[in-house]
Amino acid sequence: MEALIVHPKNQMELNALKDVMKDMGIRYEKFHTRNTKTQPFLTKTAVKKDKPVRNFKDKPKSGE
Repeated sequence: MEALIVHPKNQMELNALKDVMKDMGIRYEKFHTRNTKTQPFLTKTAVKKDKPVRNFKDKPKSGE
């Protein structure tokens, strides 16, 4: 069967679509797009790079 993607302009249109589909016995799935661009579902793990070994030299003694 065909699938339709509908983009209502406001909450009133969304509620009307839901009511009509419920009255006709049409199943529908909810899909939230509000946070998909800013918060992706896949979490990225941070890759830690090995820091180069630093060899610190003693500071020269001053005044002695």
